[in-house]
Amino acid sequence: MTLLLVGVGVLAVALFSAVGPGRHGDPPEAPVPAAAAPGQARTVTYRILPAGGRPLTVRLEVAADPAARARGLMGREGVPPGNGMVFLYPTDVRESFWMKDTLVPLSIAFVAADGRVVSVAEMTPCRADPCPTYAPAGPYRYAVELTAGAFPAAGVGAGDRVVPEDSASLPEPS
Repeated sequence: MTLLLVGVGVLAVALFSAVGPGRHGDPPEAPVPAAAAPGQARTVTYRILPAGGRPLTVRLEVAADPAARARGLMGREGVPPGNGMVFLYPTDVRESFWMKDTLVPLSIAFVAADGRVVSVAEMTPCRADPCPTYAPAGPYRYAVELTAGAFPAAGVGAGDRVVPEDSASLPEPS
């Protein structure tokens, strides 16, 4: 019986150490979507279609709920080329982005519901408030972040298209 209690105590300490006690004000952890393996974010494939350039395929982690959108790519030490994140919204928005606690420079495309790019911006990391914000040129339905310079290098600007390869594979944003 004593051995069982010691084992349960060790397990509780290990779990507490791994998860931590939590802090007031931290965003809640988003549940892992059913399509993703435990510990992995759900990813989808998007096509970048510049009017005057070659199409490009990218793999994007999905941020479809408020907690995942708030967390974004914070704390990442790198984003491999051809990878990034898509921020999905249930309706058109005009929200600005910022780079608080984001360690790597990023390129962002704000995209309308029909897949047309509204505007593109280059964003730099920020570790201390006040951080600059990056506003879209108009309403958008989703935003795509890639490594810095990715959209300009691909020749992507307003009016070009950034679309999912399989829109049925996208979760319903909240």
